[in-house]
Amino acid sequence: MLRERANPGDVDRLLFNTATQDGTRVRIGFGKDPGQAGKSQAPHLVRALSGFTVMPAAESGDKVTRFGPVSSQCRAGNVKIRRAGWNEDLFRALEGFPDLAHDEEVDACSGALEMLSPNMKHWGFIGWMRQTGEALNEQRKPEPLKTNWAQGSVEWQEEQERN
Repeated sequence: MLRERANPGDVDRLLFNTATQDGTRVRIGFGKDPGQAGKSQAPHLVRALSGFTVMPAAESGDKVTRFGPVSSQCRAGNVKIRRAGWNEDLFRALEGFPDLAHDEEVDACSGALEMLSPNMKHWGFIGWMRQTGEALNEQRKPEPLKTNWAQGSVEWQEEQERN
């Protein structure tokens, strides 16, 4: 894992240098923003990383829902993290999610699990957790406010007729 804040040109160079160090046997994945920016960024990055296996993946659902399977696998002891100088920064970002301003590491971990487990959406418990999380998020959406019309008004009478 490499943590850098850089302008777009430097990011391209950083990605290419990291890919070169990792070698062609390592698959490169990144989240593809569903908006217009993602539609132009994904082909650009694939071209910039010519010679490597690059897999842009469309992101769906909110970040908290996408992170649920990673969190579950960590709690179950199924995630191993190589000891390195960046460990504390990663743990701080994961433990602070979703309250921290920057959540790129969280997105990277969610994307990595999906990349390593391409059929994850259809896995029993993990798929169920994803579906449950998405359903809970739908339930949290506020219901539209109901207008209380003055009794006897035209609007009140129309509402009485509809009910």
